[in-house]
Amino acid sequence: MEKLFKHPWVIVGVIAVLTVFFALQLPKARMDNNINAMLPDDNPARVIAKHLEAEYGDNLMLLIGLERPYGTVFDGEFLSRIREFTDAVEEIELVKDTNSLMSTMYITSDSESIIVTDLVGDDFSGTPEEIAELKHRIASWDMYQGSLVSEDLSATQVMITINASGDESGEPEVVAVLRQVRDMAKEMFAGAATVYPGGQPVVTATMTEASMTDMRVLLPLVIVVLLGVLVISLRRFSYVALPILTVIIATIWAIGAMPFLGIHLTMLCMILPIILIAVGSAYGIHIISHYKDEVDNKTFTICEHRAHLLALVSKLLKPVALAALTTFAGFISFALAPLNAIRDFGIFAAFGVVTAFIIAITLIPAILLIRAPRSVRLAQQRAAKRKEREKKIYFDFGNGLSNILSVIAGKKTLVLVITVLVILVSIVGTTNVFVDNSMVEMFNDESEVKRSVNFIRDHFGGSAQLIMSVEADDTQTLLHPDVLNAIDGLAAHLLERVPTVTRVTGFTDTIKRMNQMFNVNESPEGLAVVTNYGDDEFGFGSFEDNVGGSIPPRSESFATQNVYTLPPSAGGKPPATPPSQADSPVLFAMLTTAAGKHATMSANELVRELERMSNYEGYAYYEIPAEPARYGKQTKEELAQLVANYLVLIGGQNDNSMSNDPLEPTAIETMILISSNWQHDAQNVMRQVNAYVAANFPKNVRVVVGGGPTQEGAISQLVTRSQISSMLMSIIIILLIVAISYKSIAAGLIATLPLVITILGNFAIMGFMQIPINMATALISSLTVGIGVDYTIHFIDAFKREYAAGGDYLNRTFYGAGKAILINALSVGLGISVLAISQIGIMRQLGGLIGISMGLTAVASLTVIPVLLATVKPKFIYGKKV
Repeated sequence: MEKLFKHPWVIVGVIAVLTVFFALQLPKARMDNNINAMLPDDNPARVIAKHLEAEYGDNLMLLIGLERPYGTVFDGEFLSRIREFTDAVEEIELVKDTNSLMSTMYITSDSESIIVTDLVGDDFSGTPEEIAELKHRIASWDMYQGSLVSEDLSATQVMITINASGDESGEPEVVAVLRQVRDMAKEMFAGAATVYPGGQPVVTATMTEASMTDMRVLLPLVIVVLLGVLVISLRRFSYVALPILTVIIATIWAIGAMPFLGIHLTMLCMILPIILIAVGSAYGIHIISHYKDEVDNKTFTICEHRAHLLALVSKLLKPVALAALTTFAGFISFALAPLNAIRDFGIFAAFGVVTAFIIAITLIPAILLIRAPRSVRLAQQRAAKRKEREKKIYFDFGNGLSNILSVIAGKKTLVLVITVLVILVSIVGTTNVFVDNSMVEMFNDESEVKRSVNFIRDHFGGSAQLIMSVEADDTQTLLHPDVLNAIDGLAAHLLERVPTVTRVTGFTDTIKRMNQMFNVNESPEGLAVVTNYGDDEFGFGSFEDNVGGSIPPRSESFATQNVYTLPPSAGGKPPATPPSQADSPVLFAMLTTAAGKHATMSANELVRELERMSNYEGYAYYEIPAEPARYGKQTKEELAQLVANYLVLIGGQNDNSMSNDPLEPTAIETMILISSNWQHDAQNVMRQVNAYVAANFPKNVRVVVGGGPTQEGAISQLVTRSQISSMLMSIIIILLIVAISYKSIAAGLIATLPLVITILGNFAIMGFMQIPINMATALISSLTVGIGVDYTIHFIDAFKREYAAGGDYLNRTFYGAGKAILINALSVGLGISVLAISQIGIMRQLGGLIGISMGLTAVASLTVIPVLLATVKPKFIYGKKV
């Protein structure tokens, strides 16, 4: 020890240089809350996400919801603003394309042609006639309703595709684009509509912004809280400043090490400074408080002061090291966590604890040696005044606390019964605990991102989206009617049987629309038999026969549209009489038949059923062509050729195709929109999808389900594993540390029992209050063990020491250890509890639960442990004979 502190200025200089080095790394730190990047590379959900990106492109979707609560979106001036906005957005470098009322594709037909064009032409001026036509077009295709325009016509959304992968959603360049688009929308639609930015990239960016804001607010606050506790306890500037200085240095080292090693910060890593300042200050406080007690009331020369200080450090090295080691064990238990964010938090929190310990036992003594003792008279005067003040403040408190705890310790049976009851109630409460890592549910209801999510849910069905990819080895297999009909059947099943599923859209919608437009003039009963296509590989066959669905020749009369001449009706039957031309008996007969399809049909459904019955605008054929006889074919393979022909007709012009190739796809997408953001609802939808696929899909295709809910579900699975493994690991490690330290397994068991009670109590609170286990609350168990074990060790050590001294040892233990434990729990609990005012919901939950944990652990240490020691009478306290 003498050699270590021979040159205290060297210690100060080395620590200063390292601190400057790590401080220079802080500007390089990057924040990334991208949920996909938090998953391990080999996690199935991440593998699927990469697979879907490889098939369909690296695209992030940003949603801009626009609401006109006192008007309609079908307003000429407002529609012009949408066009100006989409044109401006498409000029941004990373923006791939936009999809809105003014920029999406439309498939229609006239009496002779199929037309693939824009929903709104370039010459749109907003006249009443043009708006009426736009309304008709929106109503004519189910895919638009509830997607581009809300049912009450008061809201619309602009879907903006960002040319970036899921792993890149947290990159500064992508976040900058999101902010630019958001600010541009608010500026351009000011006074015309309320803007609601949404989508997974917005959630990620908002999480980053909230984390940074929390850091700027909460970090100073936790320092103020700690200063308040230290001022009350230590009452001298240098005694207060030194522990704060050491823990701030340790925090700079821990955070600065992350960008130095290329590690991105997450919302969990952003709470590291708060955790380290609250917890790591204990080591410096331990040294300073003992120094204060032993030096303030004595007179020393410089040499005597040095000798006494070094002896004090030698004496405190073991207990302080043991406190740091147990806290280190609690944090390092996260190092084996499968979730990247939790693992990084554990590793650098453990590093911060070790750093705080090393700095406390080196820097504080070095500064005290350099400062040297105060003048003898001044020190004695100040010590006498402090002693009088402390007597007034603390004497009654210490005695009162000791008397209360002594009475409780005398009620051994009552304490044990209450303990057992608490454990039983806690076990009951834990049965209600659930796991959920929905990013959206981590925000306050008043936050912009949460309001946007609620707006999109209420007007467009929700923003939680599952992606189902159906894949085959070749195009012929994928376009077979059995495959396409199974996909369409799944959509109908989900919409009918699963209340949380609000929309299902995908490749089959375009095929059904093409089939509808291709057969506008046909009888709703079906088509006549036509010539086979021949042996062409993809069913393109001979183009000579345009009867009954073969490819018609392209019209040359339109230069800016894909227009194809429709064949004449070839069904052998005249089209049904349109409802508008039917007399009353026929019309009522049709209404009765249509209404009989479903007992609770809405007006829109009734109208659509009438349209199907009469083949009004081809609605009888808004379906997957699955029955050969209905389409004048002999085999389903011919129908697959027909679908292939439809893809040729639109010639890659369909921006909603949802396939990996416009002409020869081997993979097609279906989007399943879920109104709920809770994972148990998404899990239910996935179970329904898997069950339907297993029962109804052909075995020669592969079905892959991905999307944000699957990634959040994967995180929940990993969080559960992390929770269990880190909790067990921390308890076992600390049990062994205490057992080895006291050379007694009983010591380890007694020290960890209050921690187990606290963990169960925490789970019970979470269960009864419906607080989910998530990335933040999963940390509580190991944090409770790592921090709370200091209280149990402190009490056991004091009990053993006072018992050996004889006399009224229990009262003295409560007087000394009881007060120290409560003050320690108060400082740590209050310090971390500042998280309770975080903008992020899971941080508030973490802060509140840790505060409760510190209180529960302190109370259990001061009530359960003395009763256990008095009842069990372990040898490591009482010896072999009692």
